[in-house]
Amino acid sequence: MDCLEFRRRLGAEPHGRDPQMLAHREACPACTAAWEKAQRFERDLHGALDVPLPEGLAERVLLAQATGERQRQVRRRRMALGLAASLLIALGGGGILWRQAQAHTLPALAVAHMPGEIGALALTRPLAPAPVSAVFAERHAALRGPLPIDTTYVHACDVGPYRTVHLVSHPDGQPVVVLYVPTKQTSARRDFQREGWLGREVPLEHGTLVMLTNRGDRRPFDAVEQGWRVAIDGLGDNRVSEF
Repeated sequence: MDCLEFRRRLGAEPHGRDPQMLAHREACPACTAAWEKAQRFERDLHGALDVPLPEGLAERVLLAQATGERQRQVRRRRMALGLAASLLIALGGGGILWRQAQAHTLPALAVAHMPGEIGALALTRPLAPAPVSAVFAERHAALRGPLPIDTTYVHACDVGPYRTVHLVSHPDGQPVVVLYVPTKQTSARRDFQREGWLGREVPLEHGTLVMLTNRGDRRPFDAVEQGWRVAIDGLGDNRVSEF
Protein backbone atom coordinates (compact mmCIF):
# COMPACT_ATOMS: atom_id res chain seq x y z
CA MET A 1 0.00 0.00 0.00
CA ASP A 2 1.33 3.45 -0.94
CA CYS A 3 0.66 6.80 0.75
CA LEU A 4 -2.13 7.82 -1.64
CA GLU A 5 -4.10 4.59 -1.11
CA PHE A 6 -3.59 4.90 2.67
CA ARG A 7 -5.02 8.47 2.65
CA ARG A 8 -8.00 7.34 0.55
CA ARG A 9 -8.75 4.44 2.92
CA LEU A 10 -8.24 6.67 5.95
CA GLY A 11 -10.80 9.19 4.68
CA ALA A 12 -13.37 6.41 4.14
CA GLU A 13 -12.48 4.23 7.17
CA PRO A 14 -10.82 6.37 9.87
CA HIS A 15 -11.06 3.47 12.34
CA GLY A 16 -10.07 0.78 9.82
CA ARG A 17 -7.97 -2.13 11.09
CA ASP A 18 -6.90 -3.54 7.74
CA PRO A 19 -3.45 -5.16 8.20
CA GLN A 20 -2.04 -3.41 5.13
CA MET A 21 -3.17 -0.02 6.46
CA LEU A 22 -1.70 -0.74 9.88
CA ALA A 23 1.59 -1.90 8.38
CA HIS A 24 1.89 1.18 6.17
CA ARG A 25 0.99 3.47 9.07
CA GLU A 26 3.79 2.00 11.20
CA ALA A 27 6.32 2.34 8.37
CA CYS A 28 5.47 5.89 7.20
CA PRO A 29 5.86 8.85 9.58
CA ALA A 30 3.80 11.17 7.36
CA CYS A 31 0.89 8.73 7.23
CA THR A 32 1.18 8.10 10.98
CA ALA A 33 0.70 11.85 11.51
CA ALA A 34 -2.27 11.84 9.12
CA TRP A 35 -3.81 8.90 11.01
CA GLU A 36 -3.38 10.66 14.35
CA LYS A 37 -4.98 13.82 12.96
CA ALA A 38 -7.95 11.77 11.64
CA GLN A 39 -8.43 10.13 15.07
CA ARG A 40 -8.44 13.53 16.78
CA PHE A 41 -11.05 14.77 14.33
CA GLU A 42 -13.25 11.70 14.91
CA ARG A 43 -13.01 12.15 18.69
CA ASP A 44 -13.92 15.84 18.38
CA LEU A 45 -16.85 15.04 16.10
CA HIS A 46 -18.26 12.36 18.41
CA GLY A 47 -17.79 14.69 21.38
CA ALA A 48 -19.67 17.47 19.62
CA LEU A 49 -22.59 15.15 18.81
CA ASP A 50 -22.78 13.79 22.36
CA VAL A 51 -25.27 16.40 23.55
CA PRO A 52 -26.41 15.58 27.12
CA LEU A 53 -30.14 15.80 27.82
CA PRO A 54 -31.13 18.51 30.31
CA GLU A 55 -31.51 17.22 33.85
CA GLY A 56 -35.14 16.43 34.72
CA LEU A 57 -36.32 16.64 31.12
CA ALA A 58 -38.85 13.80 31.53
CA GLU A 59 -40.52 15.51 34.49
CA ARG A 60 -40.68 18.82 32.69
CA VAL A 61 -42.22 17.18 29.62
CA LEU A 62 -44.94 15.58 31.76
CA LEU A 63 -45.72 18.92 33.35
CA ALA A 64 -45.71 20.65 29.98
CA GLN A 65 -48.56 18.39 28.80
CA ALA A 66 -50.89 20.28 31.15
CA THR A 67 -50.99 23.34 28.95
CA GLY A 68 -50.65 24.11 25.28
CA GLU A 69 -47.98 26.68 25.98
CA ARG A 70 -45.80 24.07 27.66
CA GLN A 71 -46.26 21.77 24.70
CA ARG A 72 -45.11 24.49 22.33
CA GLN A 73 -42.02 25.12 24.48
CA VAL A 74 -41.09 21.43 24.40
CA ARG A 75 -41.52 21.29 20.63
CA ARG A 76 -39.31 24.34 20.17
CA ARG A 77 -36.63 22.86 22.43
CA ARG A 78 -36.61 19.56 20.60
CA MET A 79 -36.48 21.33 17.26
CA ALA A 80 -33.49 23.42 18.40
CA LEU A 81 -31.61 20.33 19.58
CA GLY A 82 -32.38 18.53 16.33
CA LEU A 83 -31.18 21.44 14.24
CA ALA A 84 -27.98 21.70 16.28
CA ALA A 85 -27.28 18.00 15.85
CA SER A 86 -28.02 18.19 12.12
CA LEU A 87 -25.72 21.18 11.78
CA LEU A 88 -22.88 19.37 13.56
CA ILE A 89 -23.36 16.31 11.35
CA ALA A 90 -23.39 18.50 8.23
CA LEU A 91 -20.25 20.33 9.32
CA GLY A 92 -18.49 17.07 10.12
CA GLY A 93 -19.49 15.53 6.80
CA GLY A 94 -18.42 18.67 4.97
CA GLY A 95 -15.04 18.54 6.68
CA ILE A 96 -14.54 14.93 5.63
CA LEU A 97 -15.47 15.73 2.02
CA TRP A 98 -13.16 18.74 2.05
CA ARG A 99 -10.25 16.65 3.33
CA GLN A 100 -10.89 13.98 0.70
CA ALA A 101 -10.98 16.62 -2.05
CA GLN A 102 -7.77 18.20 -0.76
CA ALA A 103 -6.05 14.79 -0.71
CA HIS A 104 -6.37 14.63 -4.52
CA THR A 105 -4.86 18.03 -5.31
CA LEU A 106 -1.47 18.15 -7.01
CA PRO A 107 0.33 19.59 -3.93
CA ALA A 108 -1.15 16.85 -1.71
CA LEU A 109 -0.21 14.12 -4.17
CA ALA A 110 3.31 15.53 -4.47
CA VAL A 111 3.83 15.51 -0.70
CA ALA A 112 2.37 11.99 -0.40
CA HIS A 113 4.84 10.83 -3.06
CA MET A 114 7.90 11.96 -1.12
CA PRO A 115 8.38 9.25 1.55
CA GLY A 116 9.44 6.74 -1.09
CA GLU A 117 11.81 9.25 -2.75
CA ILE A 118 13.36 10.92 0.28
CA GLY A 119 16.79 9.41 -0.40
CA ALA A 120 17.10 11.44 -3.61
CA LEU A 121 17.58 14.61 -1.52
CA ALA A 122 20.99 13.34 -0.39
CA LEU A 123 22.39 13.10 -3.94
CA THR A 124 24.76 15.97 -4.73
CA ARG A 125 26.58 14.98 -7.95
CA PRO A 126 25.37 17.07 -10.94
CA LEU A 127 23.85 15.15 -13.84
CA ALA A 128 24.78 15.41 -17.50
CA PRO A 129 22.03 16.72 -19.83
CA ALA A 130 21.60 13.42 -21.73
CA PRO A 131 19.88 11.31 -19.02
CA VAL A 132 17.65 14.22 -18.04
CA SER A 133 16.58 14.77 -21.66
CA ALA A 134 15.89 11.04 -21.98
CA VAL A 135 13.42 11.08 -19.06
CA PHE A 136 11.69 14.16 -20.48
CA ALA A 137 11.38 12.34 -23.81
CA GLU A 138 9.89 9.34 -21.99
CA ARG A 139 7.17 11.68 -20.74
CA HIS A 140 6.69 13.08 -24.28
CA ALA A 141 8.21 16.41 -23.23
CA ALA A 142 11.38 18.22 -24.27
CA LEU A 143 13.96 20.60 -22.84
CA ARG A 144 13.94 23.87 -24.81
CA GLY A 145 16.72 25.54 -22.87
CA PRO A 146 19.91 24.71 -20.96
CA LEU A 147 19.69 22.26 -18.06
CA PRO A 148 20.22 23.87 -14.60
CA ILE A 149 23.76 22.94 -13.57
CA ASP A 150 22.71 21.96 -10.03
CA THR A 151 20.42 19.10 -11.15
CA THR A 152 21.35 15.99 -9.12
CA TYR A 153 18.45 13.56 -9.68
CA VAL A 154 15.96 12.61 -12.38
CA HIS A 155 13.38 9.85 -12.57
CA ALA A 156 10.10 9.15 -14.36
CA CYS A 157 7.57 8.91 -11.51
CA ASP A 158 3.82 8.40 -11.32
CA VAL A 159 2.38 10.86 -8.81
CA GLY A 160 -1.25 9.87 -8.30
CA PRO A 161 -2.75 9.84 -11.80
CA TYR A 162 -0.02 12.08 -13.22
CA ARG A 163 3.04 10.89 -15.17
CA THR A 164 5.74 13.24 -13.99
CA VAL A 165 9.45 13.99 -14.32
CA HIS A 166 10.88 13.96 -10.79
CA LEU A 167 14.03 16.08 -10.37
CA VAL A 168 16.15 17.49 -7.55
CA SER A 169 18.02 20.80 -7.73
CA HIS A 170 20.68 21.88 -5.22
CA PRO A 171 20.83 25.70 -5.23
CA ASP A 172 23.38 26.80 -2.62
CA GLY A 173 23.46 23.29 -1.17
CA GLN A 174 19.73 23.15 -0.22
CA PRO A 175 17.90 20.29 -1.97
CA VAL A 176 14.69 21.31 -3.73
CA VAL A 177 12.37 18.69 -5.21
CA VAL A 178 11.05 19.59 -8.66
CA LEU A 179 8.11 17.71 -10.19
CA TYR A 180 7.24 18.58 -13.78
CA VAL A 181 3.75 17.47 -14.83
CA PRO A 182 3.36 17.69 -18.64
CA THR A 183 -0.09 18.68 -19.97
CA LYS A 184 -1.43 19.45 -16.44
CA GLN A 185 -2.39 23.14 -16.46
CA THR A 186 -2.77 24.79 -13.07
CA SER A 187 -4.64 28.07 -12.81
CA ALA A 188 -2.17 30.20 -10.85
CA ARG A 189 1.23 30.33 -9.20
CA ARG A 190 0.85 29.78 -5.46
CA ASP A 191 2.78 28.76 -2.35
CA PHE A 192 1.54 26.05 0.04
CA GLN A 193 2.59 24.18 3.18
CA ARG A 194 1.67 20.55 3.95
CA GLU A 195 2.92 18.04 6.53
CA GLY A 196 6.27 19.71 7.11
CA TRP A 197 6.93 20.54 3.45
CA LEU A 198 7.07 24.01 1.94
CA GLY A 199 5.93 24.08 -1.67
CA ARG A 200 5.11 26.15 -4.71
CA GLU A 201 2.88 25.31 -7.69
CA VAL A 202 3.85 27.09 -10.93
CA PRO A 203 1.98 27.10 -14.28
CA LEU A 204 4.26 26.65 -17.30
CA GLU A 205 3.51 26.89 -20.99
CA HIS A 206 2.73 23.17 -21.44
CA GLY A 207 2.43 21.85 -17.88
CA THR A 208 2.89 22.53 -14.20
CA LEU A 209 5.97 22.72 -11.99
CA VAL A 210 5.75 21.73 -8.30
CA MET A 211 8.67 22.56 -5.98
CA LEU A 212 9.07 21.13 -2.46
CA THR A 213 11.56 21.43 0.36
CA ASN A 214 11.54 20.23 3.96
CA ARG A 215 14.83 21.93 4.77
CA GLY A 216 15.36 25.65 5.09
CA ASP A 217 12.82 27.98 3.52
CA ARG A 218 11.38 29.06 0.16
CA ARG A 219 14.20 31.45 -0.74
CA PRO A 220 15.76 29.07 -3.32
CA PHE A 221 12.41 28.63 -5.11
CA ASP A 222 12.72 31.74 -7.30
CA ALA A 223 16.07 30.63 -8.71
CA VAL A 224 14.93 27.02 -9.16
CA GLU A 225 11.70 28.15 -10.83
CA GLN A 226 13.57 30.43 -13.20
CA GLY A 227 16.12 27.74 -14.10
CA TRP A 228 13.47 25.17 -14.97
CA ARG A 229 11.22 27.70 -16.70
CA VAL A 230 14.09 28.48 -19.07
CA ALA A 231 14.97 24.78 -19.47
CA ILE A 232 11.40 23.63 -20.15
CA ASP A 233 9.76 26.59 -21.87
CA GLY A 234 12.91 28.24 -23.26
CA LEU A 235 11.82 31.63 -21.95
CA GLY A 236 13.82 34.64 -20.80
CA ASP A 237 14.72 35.85 -17.32
CA ASN A 238 11.79 38.26 -17.00
CA ARG A 239 8.98 35.72 -16.69
CA VAL A 240 9.08 35.10 -12.89
CA SER A 241 8.36 38.76 -12.16
CA GLU A 242 5.14 38.65 -14.20
CA PHE A 243 3.28 36.67 -11.52
